Amino acid sequence: MLNATSQKLGDSTVLRCQGRIVIGDAYAILRNAVLRQTHTRTLILDLAQVDRIDAGGLGVLLGLREWACSHAIRFQLMNVTNQVEHVLELTKLDRVLEFCSVEDMLQLLHFAGAIAARSVDRANQRIMKDNCKYSVEGQDAPPAAQRDSLPTGTTARSQEWAGVPADMQSAQTGARISNEGSASRQEYDSHC
Repeated sequence: MLNATSQKLGDSTVLRCQGRIVIGDAYAILRNAVLRQTHTRTLILDLAQVDRIDAGGLGVLLGLREWACSHAIRFQLMNVTNQVEHVLELTKLDRVLEFCSVEDMLQLLHFAGAIAARSVDRANQRIMKDNCKYSVEGQDAPPAAQRDSLPTGTTARSQEWAGVPADMQSAQTGARISNEGSASRQEYDSHC
C-alpha cells in the first residue's frame, strides 16, 4: 500500500510517498496525488520511504513527468532509496528523470523554516493585538464621582459649564469621557 502526503512550500510542493509503487492501488494513489497539484511550479516526489518500484510504477512516473511538463510544472525526484535508484539505473531512467539536488533541498528547508517563522510571528502578533484590545475594552469606565470632578482653575473649563444644569453637566461629561475613551482605545489599538 502506498501513502502520499503533500506539503506546500511557496511555489513548490513536496509529495512524500511511503510504501511501494507496485501493481495495485499504488498507481492510482500516486497518480491522483500528483494530478491534484495543479497550482504549483515545482513538484518534488520524496521517495525516502519507498522501498520498491516495479515496471508499471516506472511507467506511472514517466506519465506523471509528461503531465507535469504539459502543465509547465517542474517534476523532480528526491531522496531516492538505493533499491529504487538501482532500478532507475538499470532502465536508464536516471538519465530521463530529474533529481532534486542537495542545494535544492537546502533551499526548500530554508524556505520551510522561513514560512514556519512567519507563521509564528503572525500568530504572536494576532495574540498581542487581541490581548491589547481585551485589556482596553475590558477596563471599566471611571466611577461617576471621578467623571463629575473636572479639573478646576482654568477659565475655559468654568465658562464651559456656566449656566448648564448639574444633571446635564453629568450627562455631557460622561459622553465626553466615553468619546475620549474611544479615541484612546483606537490610538492604543493602532500601537498594538
